[in-house]
Amino acid sequence: MLGKSLRLLLLLTVGGPAMAQSAAPLSGLSDPSVITPKNGQSPQQMWNDRYECYQWAVAQSGFDPNRSAAGSGSVSVRDQYSRAYAACIEGRGYTMRPAAPPAVAPPPSPPPPPAPVAVPRVPVSYAQVLVPQAPTLKYQPVEVQIDGGYSVTTGAAGDTLNGGSNAGLGLTWFPTAALPIGLRVDGSYSWFGIKDSALGSFGSGFTHGDENIYGGDADLQFDLAHKSSQYKMYLFGGAGRYREETDLRSVQYAPGIGCGFFFCGPGLFPLETARDRSTSPWLNSWNAGFGFETAVSDDVQFFLEARYLQIGPESKKQAFVPIRLGFRF
Repeated sequence: MLGKSLRLLLLLTVGGPAMAQSAAPLSGLSDPSVITPKNGQSPQQMWNDRYECYQWAVAQSGFDPNRSAAGSGSVSVRDQYSRAYAACIEGRGYTMRPAAPPAVAPPPSPPPPPAPVAVPRVPVSYAQVLVPQAPTLKYQPVEVQIDGGYSVTTGAAGDTLNGGSNAGLGLTWFPTAALPIGLRVDGSYSWFGIKDSALGSFGSGFTHGDENIYGGDADLQFDLAHKSSQYKMYLFGGAGRYREETDLRSVQYAPGIGCGFFFCGPGLFPLETARDRSTSPWLNSWNAGFGFETAVSDDVQFFLEARYLQIGPESKKQAFVPIRLGFRF
């Protein structure tokens, strides 16, 4: 109860006894004004808005008309306070105009200064007036994307290869804004390490191996219905062509002399004794996946997607789950 009384006292000090249509001093300044609600705000809402705008204007200008002696403060500081207060009040749906000059009468005695009260800061007071609009997804007929991520191996590929990284580049074309359907062309390059336990299946004597897979897909993308203009979810899938490049090496360690910047000394050093490189023909593939996209700015979007990718015939398929994130422009 004491807190509400103190707050009411502050409100009376800040705004005067005016109601929705009455003349009220501009939070302690000598320039009176009429504040009129444009959206049917209640008197209680009007008092709350005036009080919060008073707090914000004080924070912006460094001038408090209720804590400063009459005539104190430079004209520029007091004008800065007045402009800040007026911008806040008008941004909350009120009209301000100068009041008619009051009748000549002895000035009323000012109310006693309120006791110091710790008033909590209201960080959203100004944000409600001039908060920037969040970026939204806009129709663009052609979008270019760059992406990268990690590919999980599964099935027979998981028995042979470790998971690896990937990078890609793509292009999407949406023929019309009236249909949530686009055509995509995605190219990618992936790097995998061959598991030590699987090196024997490639021949004896190999101690290290890598497999790189490169190619592309032609996909159809279908945007799912959603209520927000800041993000979307979509499905995609299609077919493509890929090649698999295998690099096998036999490395042994032999004694020798090694030299650094300051000295030379004996040690064991890797020596490549054999190497075998091979590249498969182009293999057919298919994929299907799910994605999420959100607007970073009006022209840039961030996306995250995952797909199931199968390369080669069913009898010798290589299956992967590339998880990619990137940007579209």
